[in-house]
Amino acid sequence: MDNPFRSARSHLDFKPAAKWGAVLCSAGAAICLALLFPVLYLFVDLIDWHGQVPTYATLSPARQAAFQDQWNARALAATPADATEWESRWQKNTYAVLDRDVGREAADAYLPLLTAHAGRSEPNRELGVLGTVVRERDRWTARVLGWFAGWNPWSWRPGASGSANVAYLTGLFLIAFALLLLRGILLNVAAHLSAVATIAAATRLRRALYTHGSRLTAVAVRPDAQEEAGDLVTRRVEQVQDGLAAWLTGSVRWMVVTVLLLLVLLVVHFWLTLCLLLLAGVVWLVVGQAAAWFRRDARLAARRSEARLGTMRESMSLMQLVKAYLMERYSKTRFERQLTEVSRSAWRRARGETYSRPTLVAVASLAGAAMLFLAGRVVLAGEMSIAGLAVKAAAIATLVYALNRWIASQVRVARARDAAADVFEFLDRRGETGQAIDAEFLQPMRKNLELVGVSLRESGTGRMVLEDVSLTIPAGTRAAVVFTDPDEARALAHLITRFLDPTAGEVRIDGKNTRWVTYESVRAQVALVTEDALTFADTVANNIGCGDPGFTLPQIIEAAKTAHAHQFVQRLPYGYETQIGDGGVILRPGERYRIALARAILRDPSLLVIEEPAETLDPDSLVLIDDTIARIRHGRTVLFLARRPSTVKSADEVFVMHNGRLKVGGSHDELIHASELYRLLHFKQSLTAAEGG
Repeated sequence: MDNPFRSARSHLDFKPAAKWGAVLCSAGAAICLALLFPVLYLFVDLIDWHGQVPTYATLSPARQAAFQDQWNARALAATPADATEWESRWQKNTYAVLDRDVGREAADAYLPLLTAHAGRSEPNRELGVLGTVVRERDRWTARVLGWFAGWNPWSWRPGASGSANVAYLTGLFLIAFALLLLRGILLNVAAHLSAVATIAAATRLRRALYTHGSRLTAVAVRPDAQEEAGDLVTRRVEQVQDGLAAWLTGSVRWMVVTVLLLLVLLVVHFWLTLCLLLLAGVVWLVVGQAAAWFRRDARLAARRSEARLGTMRESMSLMQLVKAYLMERYSKTRFERQLTEVSRSAWRRARGETYSRPTLVAVASLAGAAMLFLAGRVVLAGEMSIAGLAVKAAAIATLVYALNRWIASQVRVARARDAAADVFEFLDRRGETGQAIDAEFLQPMRKNLELVGVSLRESGTGRMVLEDVSLTIPAGTRAAVVFTDPDEARALAHLITRFLDPTAGEVRIDGKNTRWVTYESVRAQVALVTEDALTFADTVANNIGCGDPGFTLPQIIEAAKTAHAHQFVQRLPYGYETQIGDGGVILRPGERYRIALARAILRDPSLLVIEEPAETLDPDSLVLIDDTIARIRHGRTVLFLARRPSTVKSADEVFVMHNGRLKVGGSHDELIHASELYRLLHFKQSLTAAEGG
């Protein structure tokens, strides 16, 4: 699959409202954060200038000269004037600017300054945002601020005290509060909608994994495949869900924040921001790449150091060999060589860990100091205000944080991309068995079970598990398979239940090839009891009845009585409704085995395949299990994957498997005299049983 993560993202489309709602809310939260910076600018400007409209005398020499040039250009000739005359001209021009950018009412609020300034008896009136509009008069931001002031007269209209600053400050606080509140709401809504969309996507993926896993015979028969499927449906899907959440909210939010903050920086001062970006690029290209090289070298050195330490541990464990063969000089020389290599690797690792981050921090700090120097020059030249400097510093700090968070979200996305590749690779696997369209329904076995020239090659490894196995088990027979490799015995069980189809040969029940009968009818007639699937985490009733509503509680109880499970089930806290397994009551191995037997008995199969447990059960359980099998064998065919000598002795027919082949078959008495291999296996079984007892 070209892009597994894109396929994982497609599962978000099943909750389109939640998906796009999360994206839009994340983008909205980013916009709210960016809008706080203009508010910060206005706040710092208010604190710095106290809302005063600048006079001509307070202008920097550069701005005074610029104003004189503008005035003379409009007058079409330079007219000499003293400071008082230039002050008057400045105020007239200021009135015109306020009238143009804000409105007549705002200009009239400034008008008393014109009349009072002649005597210089009154200080400049505090007019809130109007002072900022005048200071920004030569930039496009003056029009934006003028629009804001025109729609919000509270930001400049003088109060009873003649000052607008308190109302202006209160308004800025309320705007900031509203933006922060809205941002918090949007972030919470985005997180909720993201959870809705990603949980739905993860649920669909888990459902798809379970459904597809039920079609793959490897998941039914191979422990490694079961472990892989379990890891996919839990940990790997969890990683995909985390990556989807990071992509849906984090990536969008921090990308929008980064773009908007760059715009804020460019608006505050274009050329200073351009210098900052160029300097950051140089630092990343030169120092950042050098630091990355040091880190890679440190990781390589760490791996080599670990390998060398392993050989040193080996050297310390060879003292007996060294002393026995007089290898002291050679061993010491060898150890010194290993010690030198470990020291060299440790030095490279320390160099990488020591130089990378401090070097990057030092160079970044120097770059920051250089930027502060340039910013100071810009402020002193009157090209940027203190408020602009404060906003630029805050924007840079927030930008660095946003970039770090964006990188962290990309790491989560990358991890999810790898997990999605594993998930969809599993979903793309084809099942090993299929059911014919015209498959027949298998009736209960009346004649025999046959394996005719059956061979089985393990999928993936190519190993021949079974090779040319032929045997016949008449109906009603108690048969046992003695084996050296449990995989061979389980392969027989999986072929009979048609979890697997043979690579060659046929499995026949009453002469019908199981390839041409339905799965349901085969598994209705063949009950399987294996030690790795005895019970699961649920109630006792569901463990026996498998949640099938066709089985009533009295039927379940009757099956449990036959399997000698009813007695201990009654003693459980809630009887048949008691939760067992993880999170519930932990049953003993013998009790779990009897629950599994009750499950098989309930279905009344014509063929029962029982794998005896590898671990030794307590004697009481063994007696009860033997009695259960003796009671249910009448009218049924029972095939044991035998591990106990008593089971083999009581069998009508015994088959000996070794190296994937059927070596010999017959009764116990016949084989004990005729087969050396059988005598050896029987002796081992007897020895194991004696040790267990």
